Amino acid sequence: MKRSNRLLILLGLLIAISGSLAAMAYVAGSGGGGGNEAAAGPSATPEATVPVVYATKDIAAGTMITADMVSTKPMKLSEHAALGVATYASTSQVVGSISGVPIKAGVVLASGELLSPGSAVDGKSLSGAIDKGMVAISMEVDQTNGVGTLIVPGDHVDIILTVYVDQLSLSGKDAAGTEISLTGGQQPSSKMIFQNCKVLATLLPPEVAAPTALAAGATAGPVAAQVTSPTVQLTGRHLMAIIEVFPEQAEVIRWAQRAETNGAQNYIDLAFVLRSTADDGDPISGDTGSKTSGITFSVLVAKYGVLPADPTGIIPQSLGIKVQW
Repeated sequence: MKRSNRLLILLGLLIAISGSLAAMAYVAGSGGGGGNEAAAGPSATPEATVPVVYATKDIAAGTMITADMVSTKPMKLSEHAALGVATYASTSQVVGSISGVPIKAGVVLASGELLSPGSAVDGKSLSGAIDKGMVAISMEVDQTNGVGTLIVPGDHVDIILTVYVDQLSLSGKDAAGTEISLTGGQQPSSKMIFQNCKVLATLLPPEVAAPTALAAGATAGPVAAQVTSPTVQLTGRHLMAIIEVFPEQAEVIRWAQRAETNGAQNYIDLAFVLRSTADDGDPISGDTGSKTSGITFSVLVAKYGVLPADPTGIIPQSLGIKVQW
């Protein structure tokens, strides 16, 4: 074979091999080639999430949160940051707390919206917690007339009013000219005047640490607050309760407060009666008062058989024969 023919054959083989390589590269780049797919590129990393607690149903302000009202769901970090508030990661962190504002179903619970039992947040408005047509007023009670100061936001209470009523006094002279004087004195009269009033918030006095002896040359610093004991003790503490009432009821409460003295049991006294949660749904009585009869001394005598004092022992017999019990 001539040398020129061999060169032509070799050149043809090189052209064929080059064409085959080019075709294979094209097929690989275009995704063709009998169903062979190109290698997939790197996928985007999914955004991290955090658990958040949300309301599964509408929660009215002043309601104690129960387990059936809340649940958890994952939320993307970017969405969580956009909320701009602190949230809760577990339902155990919110169950037993009090809703300070109305919360719609599906809304994520924020820490500033919840109150711990027996607490209120300074600067946080309670106006959204007050039902339309109602008003909020504060009442100070102690451990005697405030159910041991165990009242917490979300409770419903009845209110008893006790007032001292002036009794009739008698004065005169008998047939012999002897002065006769019977002072009327005062007797208490108690009546449950309002029922089913919702407690919106409560305020307790701060617990302060007992003073300790100072070392020589030391100066006293600020008094640190003690951690409140979870067990309520008989310490004579007072409680300020913010309650929801009708405007007419607020007038009665304010009248009673203005007539109070500074004693432990006031001259005119308002007291709480704690209601069962099973009765919270009953309608509020408005300004009509409760269906109870009320208590005076004469009712105690007639209804409960309490023995009255016998005035016949201190008045002349001529007057005593006219007294009937």
